[in-house]
Amino acid sequence: MIHTHSNEQLVFRQVAFPVSSFDYLKDYQRDIERRTGEHLNNNQVLARILAEHKQTNEESGLLNEDKPGESLRKHH
Repeated sequence: MIHTHSNEQLVFRQVAFPVSSFDYLKDYQRDIERRTGEHLNNNQVLARILAEHKQTNEESGLLNEDKPGESLRKHH
């Protein structure tokens, strides 16, 4: 299971999401709580989604671990 790194420095930004993306975030948040009993706030859920996405890309070879984001730019 992927956990966010609580000792990492935080970045604060105001962001806007399409309603469909926010609905997915909330559905995912509720699913985590239903499965694990763990209540995560929106920031924690988004960090978890991004960590899982990153891990999937690293495992599939889409991300170059030496230069984060480098391989993704080549695919777009």
